[in-house]
Order: sequence, then structure tokens, then C-alpha cells
Amino acid sequence: MTKNRIFFLLIFFIAFASTSAIAQYEQTAKVVSNNRESRAEYGTAVAIDENFAVVGASRENIASGAAYVYKLNADGNWEFLQRFSAPDPNFGAEFGGGAKISQDHIVIAAGRANVDGVIRAGALYVYDFNGTTWDFSKKLVAEELADDAKLGMNPTSLAVENNIIVAGAPGENAWEGRVYIFQKIAGSWVEVQRLSSPNPDVNENFGIGVAVSENYLVVGANEEDNTKGAVHIFEKDGNGLWVYVKRIMASDAMPEAYFGSSVSVYDNSIAIGAYNDNGGIGATYVFEKDSNGDWVEESKITPSSPSTEGLFGFNCILKNEFLVVSAPHVYGLESAEVYVYSKDNNNNWNEIQKVLSNDLAPEDFYGWNIEMHENQLIVGAPWEDHDENGENEIDRAGSAYIFKDLSILGNNEVAIQNDLTIFPIPASEKVTFISNAEIDSIMVFNQLGAVVKQEKNINSSIYSLDLRKFVTGIYFAKVISNDGKIAVKKFIVTN
Repeated sequence: MTKNRIFFLLIFFIAFASTSAIAQYEQTAKVVSNNRESRAEYGTAVAIDENFAVVGASRENIASGAAYVYKLNADGNWEFLQRFSAPDPNFGAEFGGGAKISQDHIVIAAGRANVDGVIRAGALYVYDFNGTTWDFSKKLVAEELADDAKLGMNPTSLAVENNIIVAGAPGENAWEGRVYIFQKIAGSWVEVQRLSSPNPDVNENFGIGVAVSENYLVVGANEEDNTKGAVHIFEKDGNGLWVYVKRIMASDAMPEAYFGSSVSVYDNSIAIGAYNDNGGIGATYVFEKDSNGDWVEESKITPSSPSTEGLFGFNCILKNEFLVVSAPHVYGLESAEVYVYSKDNNNNWNEIQKVLSNDLAPEDFYGWNIEMHENQLIVGAPWEDHDENGENEIDRAGSAYIFKDLSILGNNEVAIQNDLTIFPIPASEKVTFISNAEIDSIMVFNQLGAVVKQEKNINSSIYSLDLRKFVTGIYFAKVISNDGKIAVKKFIVTN
């Protein structure tokens, strides 16, 4: 067993022995291009899932752009796998300006690509996993091309869930903006719907931020209403179409706050960045859907280390019990931060960590884009100058940092170890959980901390987990009851 794995297990059990496990992200890798060049801005876009990470270098090769794919190997180290470039490159296209991973798809945006003579219409490139590497599959463009539409213009303008791709084209029709939805149907990607603001106007940037999760699709228009910004919520109807339901704004909306620049949706919660709120200090708002079906502003979160050049809320991610917000200090004289928050039983968001790179410096644009998957977090720093060893300075070559939450739970909830029984141990075909309270969900981790199985909406005090596809080894089950309490149990599989 490696030292890293022993350390992981030690932290794991220490966290669960107390009643208030706190997330602790530690840097596990710094990745850079294997073809570093000045002003390539590697790190403009980042994406991560269980086994793969993607980093976009949108300004590489006179802004033709590129994207780099990394794989997590058996030793828990990130290693370079392959480089993407557009099959039809053009200077200034900024391929790699957006990047997402979902299931067996990687989507790369080139928001300023010329398409069939239409200037800066923007394009998306889809890659499919063949079991070993990623193959180019499809180029997606709007059916109705428009000059300067800029499809997928920013990292925040692209969202992917399963076989659905959502891409904002905020520049369309003099920055009125539009959102395009693509879906894979019968093996082919097709444009299935276009969304517009219910009250469109020029210079609104509808689509500058997009997010999708199950039945909710959220669109930011950060210059709507005299640059105060607004967010539009769509819900999926019985026919699978996205229907407009609500426009929301900050309760204390002010001009030039740019509310809606970044958006994230998870379950019945929406996080919204307003990076220029309060003179550039920035803020992030959280809205919740109440029992009446109304979206209500729950919290306004501001940085614990405010700076008028901080731009807190430039990116925000809401997943599981965590909220992650970046403050990249664009053009500022201070180093950037990425903040991690967890929600307590009183519905308050508490800062639990500032995630900082090991070689942080001003004007790195650290946090220009962020993404997380389970207990992995990746942060782009497109203006960072040094290689993975902190050497060989090249102006704005860029880098990305990968962090891992060694505690896994990372929230202030009460463990119910004594209220949960698990048997048999060791197990082969199945393992059964018996709880004094009804079980809501179970999440299973392997020894490296990767999620290998997740079951939701169990609503029973007894549950049997199928282990037939598990490999032999040690696993940890995080069990959440319907009243929000957590237990973690170790079990062994002998298949």
C-alpha cells in the first residue's frame, strides 16, 4: 500500500470519528502543456471526471487553440493521454475556450470559430471514448448561423449532462444572445431546441452562463437590465422540451454587478455568480425552490478576504453538499483564491477552505475556470508562467491544478455509526445495510476515494447493494438517512 493511500485512509477514519468532518483539498498535481508556448493560455477551460481531466489552451498557435486530456493511472497519478485540435482549425477560433466531460463524451468549444464563411459563429467538437483513447466524433454548429454569435464563447457558456449539450451564444443578434440545445438521438447529435430570453433586447448576453441538471436548465444574462444581470430558469415538460418558468434577479441588484455571469444548478438549488458586485469584490447568490415551487433567494455569499479586484463569483459550482467559488483577481495585484463552502443544518453556507496552489502568484488568473467531480477539483490558471516543477518561465503559457478532498464527507453533519449495521463482511454478491432510520442514499468509494456506485431515493431502512460488478478490494459506504444524518461503513468485497 502506498504512502498516499495510507494517508488517505488515515484522514478518512479521523474524519468519521468526529461529528464535524471538514473538507480538506490538497494539491495532487500541476499539469502543463507538453508543447508550452508564450500566451497559449493553457487553463482557460478545465473539466474533470472520475478518471479523466481536460485542459483547454485557447490561445495556442495564434489562437487556433488546443485541448489536452489526462488520465488517472492505477497509482493515482495524472498522466498525459492525448492532445486535441480542431480538424478544421482557423486562427482566432479559440478551440479549447470551453471544455466538458460527461459519461463517454468530451465536448470542446471554439467560440470564435468561423463557420462556412460566417464570422465567429462558434462551433462545438464532440469526442467519444473508444475504451482506450478519445476519437473525434462530430462538429456541432447552429442550424441558423449568425455572425459573432460566439457559440460556447466562455467556459461558463457550455454545459453537458449525459447525452445533452447546452451551449450559449451570447453574442448573437448584437449580444441579445441565444442558447442552443443538442441531443444524441439514435446515435446522432442533432439540434433539438433553441432558447431565447422572454423579453429579448440587445446587449443582454443571454447565454453567457448556462447550466443543466436533470429537469432544470438555467441561463445567465449578465448585462440584462442595465448590467444588473438576470437568470432565466427553464424546466423540462412531459414531451422533453425546455419550457420557460421564471426570471430571477438579486434582491440587491445594482448596475455592473453582472449577476448571471456564471451559474450552477444541483437538485433544487441554483448558484449564481455576480463577479463585479460591490465594485469588483463580487458575490455569489444561492436560490432554493420552496415547497410552493417558487425560486427564493436563500443566501448571498461574499469572500472572507474581499478585494475590489477579486471578482468573487467569476465561476461557481454547486454539487452535493458543497459550493465552490473562484475569485481570480483578473489584472489584480493580489493572488487569487478558490473558496469551498458547506451548508449546515441551519441552511447557512460556511467557508471551510481556501484552495490555493503550491506556487500561487498574482496575475496568474488562477480560478478563471474551475470544475469538480466528487472529491476531485481542477482549477485553471491561464496566465501562470511556470512548468510543473515551478521552472522554465514562459509568459502566460498557463497551467492547471488538480486537488483532492481527502476527507470525502466535508460537511458538518452528525455521523450515525451505531445506528447502521452492514453484513456480511467480507461480501461477494451483495452487501446489506440495516438502519434505525430510513436510508435516503448510499455512495460507495474505493480506496483511492473515487465514487464507484451511487444509489438515491432509497426510502427504506433495509437495502441490499449488488456487488457482482465490483472487483476484490476494500470499499467505504457513505450512507445518508432521510433526516440528513450520515454514517460511513467499511466493507470488503471478495469476488
